[in-house]
Amino acid sequence: MNKGNLLLITLLISHKTVINAAPMSFKDSITSMSTISKSYSYLESSYAISPKDALGININENKGNTYKLKSGEFFYLRRLIRINKINSQTNLWLFTGAGIVNVKKNIKDDDYLYLSPTLQFDYETKRVFSLISQQILRVGNQNYDTTKIEGGVSFYETTYNETQPWILLKTRKTKTVDSKIEYIPTLRFINKSLFGEVGVNMDGDPSFHLMYTF
Repeated sequence: MNKGNLLLITLLISHKTVINAAPMSFKDSITSMSTISKSYSYLESSYAISPKDALGININENKGNTYKLKSGEFFYLRRLIRINKINSQTNLWLFTGAGIVNVKKNIKDDDYLYLSPTLQFDYETKRVFSLISQQILRVGNQNYDTTKIEGGVSFYETTYNETQPWILLKTRKTKTVDSKIEYIPTLRFINKSLFGEVGVNMDGDPSFHLMYTF
């Protein structure tokens, strides 16, 4: 076996244990996920029409002290950049969502059509994970932009067939008059195509996340 083939095999084996948290997978795969928490909940499913593109649907609810947003959207996901190395992967994603949102704020209750882009950057190795995303959402002359920053480490390396535990700190902020940063220490477990998380924010409110790729 020549050195070129050996390097290719090493890369393929390595990436099976690195590619865990991507919002889409291989062509013709279906990725479904759900999150439930006191302040934010959503249900999403997408179909990969190519190795870089996916189409999906998303319904979610976002709540603050003085507002509640409920929305349903169709979205297009594009992988803009992927940098593969033997022990790491870097991605840049663009989500473009369009739908209808119901906004309840103070005594007002209105529906709006919207177009909302989200840019997401993530970097992952077998033991380290980081993510930054920025969503732009403007409805009813209000700014509901959301910023997420996540980072964490795995306790140890595993093979593809083993369950790998991670510990993370997630932060989330939606811009409103009463906005605050939400901090969520989280435990993550990954086994093959199944991806689960359990977290608790600083107010003691739990959150649950589940993702599966078919």
